[in-house]
Amino acid sequence: MVSDLVARAWRAVRRGPPGLRQARDYQRRGFRADLLSSLTIGAMLIPQGLAYAQLVGVRPAAGLYAGVAGMVAYALFGPSRHLIIGPEAGAAILSAAALAPMAAGADAARYASLAALLALLVGVSSLLGGLLKLGALADLLSKPILIGYVNGAALIIIGSQLARLFGLERRADTFTGQVHEVATHLHQTHVPTLLLGLGVIALLVLLRQLLPKAPGPLILVVLTTAAGALFQLEHGGIKVVGPLAAEPPSPGLPSVRFEDVRALLPAAFSLALVNYASSVLTGRFYADRFRYRLDSNQEFLGQAAANLANAFSQGFPVTGSDSRTAVNVSMGGRTQLVGVLAAGVVLVFALFLTPLLHDLPLVTLGAIVFVAAVYLLQVQAIIDLWRVRRVEAVLACVTMVGVLILGILQGILVAVALALADLIRRAARPHDAVLGEREGVPGYHDIERAENAETVPGLVIYRFDAPLFFANARHLREHAQALVSDAKNPRSGEPPAHPPVH
Repeated sequence: MVSDLVARAWRAVRRGPPGLRQARDYQRRGFRADLLSSLTIGAMLIPQGLAYAQLVGVRPAAGLYAGVAGMVAYALFGPSRHLIIGPEAGAAILSAAALAPMAAGADAARYASLAALLALLVGVSSLLGGLLKLGALADLLSKPILIGYVNGAALIIIGSQLARLFGLERRADTFTGQVHEVATHLHQTHVPTLLLGLGVIALLVLLRQLLPKAPGPLILVVLTTAAGALFQLEHGGIKVVGPLAAEPPSPGLPSVRFEDVRALLPAAFSLALVNYASSVLTGRFYADRFRYRLDSNQEFLGQAAANLANAFSQGFPVTGSDSRTAVNVSMGGRTQLVGVLAAGVVLVFALFLTPLLHDLPLVTLGAIVFVAAVYLLQVQAIIDLWRVRRVEAVLACVTMVGVLILGILQGILVAVALALADLIRRAARPHDAVLGEREGVPGYHDIERAENAETVPGLVIYRFDAPLFFANARHLREHAQALVSDAKNPRSGEPPAHPPVH
């Protein structure tokens, strides 16, 4: 087993990372779109990285460098051309929950080392998943599950920005809690914040309709930052990014203790699975949309590279960002060069230019994410599934509701279980048909679906649309016997002694 893993790893090294292979085929005409998208992604990641780092419990600057390390590593080893890796709310919440029991009495350096160790364990778990070819798990994630997941993720993103748009403090972590929180605190709405947010949303939609190639999010970031500085919006109660202090980390291996590894390993496996499931679904969605193949095994390796890079730069676990990926696509980003350039933007800002973001209203970022999530919704896809096969439409809706209520991993697992149950049901009770002839049309046709199709007198032609095995053998026998019993002799009108069945 070990020698096989080593051989697979050596073959992967000889082939070279996917990012380098993509770079050789890079088309220069897409550089402008990639550059504009990277500027917007960088502007979004800076305040988000700071917020998610605080959520994990590490120093705010760690969120910036986690984004830098994650995007560069994934650009080299990740298979998706559009997925943006970095700090994300779901991974931050799971990381905080795993680290909280070990935080009692720990100083800042010890806690940061534990967060980096967790990233290391997540990276190793993802690496093993890639080497063991566990990407086959992604084959259980069918198109209805993909559609349901994307809709659920889009609604989660929308819910996470509602409080920011209304100028409220967000305390709830679930979609239902966030909606309820806003609904019960509407009387506390900060009207200037709401008006600014609605204005940004309206302009983003207008620019998208009139000038689809214009970098709408970037334009709004620049305009509202200038307005924040010119009109002192902060003094009017509109929250802005504020001052940033972002000293660089000291690269190195986190402290590894056996008791810490044993305590964090279950959370690391869970994080690796959640990261993979959410990222591969998002990556597949855009791969299908832009017609390229996404290697599900390589996605494990991309996640591993991003988290291992963060482990060696005093970071914390990262994963694919649905919101920043949606903005990347809406801006026209085409390749992982977006991630590399965005990492450069964040690094330059972290080291030299953090004062420029002082007056950027946080509601601008919320509006950008909100609009991107709205355009991510796939309502028509569910309607189309309902018209073709209602079971798959129900599966998509169950996935969406499960992701919203239970969480990403639990919602996906419930949907996979239902999909497998439906597969077993169809295998045990497959579709079948009695065939007949249509006048003027060659061949035999399903008499229930084909108009004017009639059975051949004295003959029953029965089609069983599945391989025969123990679970459906009785069904086949009983149905065939029923067809024979119900058949009428064309001369006497009575059931024949031995009517032919084919």
